[in-house]
Amino acid sequence: MPLTRNPFVQRMRNKTKHLSELVLPWYKKHGRALPWRKTKDPYKIWISEIMLQQTQVSRVIDYYERFLDRFPSVKSLSQAKWRELLPYWRGLGYYQRGRNLLSTANLIVKRPGAKFPKDVSELRQLPGIGPYTANALLSFAFGEPTPAIDTNLKRVIQRFWGVEFPQAAENLEAEFQLKKANSASLNHALMDVGAMFCRSRTVDCANCPLRPSCVFSRQLNRSSSFPLKVDREQVERLGEQSRKIEVDVGAACIHRDGKFLIAQTKEGLWEFPGGKREAGEDIRSCLKREIQEELGIEISVRPSFLKTDFVKDKRSHRLHFCRCQILRGRPKAKVHKKLLWVEKTALSSYRFRETNLDAVQRLGGMAQRKGK
Repeated sequence: MPLTRNPFVQRMRNKTKHLSELVLPWYKKHGRALPWRKTKDPYKIWISEIMLQQTQVSRVIDYYERFLDRFPSVKSLSQAKWRELLPYWRGLGYYQRGRNLLSTANLIVKRPGAKFPKDVSELRQLPGIGPYTANALLSFAFGEPTPAIDTNLKRVIQRFWGVEFPQAAENLEAEFQLKKANSASLNHALMDVGAMFCRSRTVDCANCPLRPSCVFSRQLNRSSSFPLKVDREQVERLGEQSRKIEVDVGAACIHRDGKFLIAQTKEGLWEFPGGKREAGEDIRSCLKREIQEELGIEISVRPSFLKTDFVKDKRSHRLHFCRCQILRGRPKAKVHKKLLWVEKTALSSYRFRETNLDAVQRLGGMAQRKGK
């Protein structure tokens, strides 16, 4: 259905306030003044987006400015060797991102005018550019009315409308069609809301600009007092009230000596092994059975540290990630192409299933915090 005939769009046009009308005026006054928001140069925006993958904004700013001083254009970057780039990347971690920068720069300079493509499918063929980064470039550099949906923005829109992700994404796309000229500002504004107010473990509904129309805020704050923080379990419980999960899936993050066991699928993607919960099982029992069947080993299973929802074959799934240890046996690839033990700091270098990316990020973040 074209967005112009989308009933949601028509309803919004009849409202006095909707998401963009709430957040854009706030962003104009209070949005974060970040250096990469002051440019439309695709090269500079691309550098910032790659650096920001799994790295905090506060850490990236200095690296971003030093990097551009040394490599001010895609041409200058394409002429560099890894040993020349490394001093400007060292400390950010996830070094495959830096190697992808060099590979992509070499591809871009071969294009007419050394210009970045404006087509999402062409962007996604470049090394290190996934769905989010491609959409971010389209929005921030080329002004396309495209939502750049990462984990934080996904959380914000699901809470705001109180619906599952596919519907929340459709609603957001409709908002962008209504505010085509404000694509970059709308993306930036929602990112700031996710970073400042609508965090995963703590929320600040009292000061959030989306509060007047936010379903989650109404659920959380039914009295006249608005707490600045709630515990993680309360946030998750309220956020899940409107969801109906049809399939539960367990994923085993098996660790040993600082490494995690990952499995390669027949399609060539990597994942944490596991499978669907059967009737009468809890997730931990499910994982013990699945891992015995898939890898031929006995494991201990801790409670889930992350849950990710997705839709497959028109059914809603919830993926439960649990840290596990081997009690008995040696893993064998019975249903996968290959098994590999990987340092936790190197997990992001592998091409994982999209549903596993939040766990990769969470485990990498745990590794960084413990190393401080």
